[in-house]
Amino acid sequence: MLALAVLIFLLPPEIVLPLFSVAALAGAAIVALAALVAPRFAALKPVNAWDVAGALTLIGCAAAILGEIEPLLEYLKPMPERSNARG
Repeated sequence: MLALAVLIFLLPPEIVLPLFSVAALAGAAIVALAALVAPRFAALKPVNAWDVAGALTLIGCAAAILGEIEPLLEYLKPMPERSNARG
């Protein structure tokens, strides 16, 4: 939730959900790799690392469904080069 609050305050509102989706899916991948490499994280009870990775995946997919991609593409589009001519 802290990551979402930081994104809301620092970024334009139309790109918060797409970036939160990417962040949640990246977090899910990191937690899943940690569970794969270190089985003790995968064996914790009552909530293990696989549960956390699944929850982050669900949150990331929900944010991707609710967010629009077009504003993010406009935000990431390269700026046109400025000419040196002053006219």
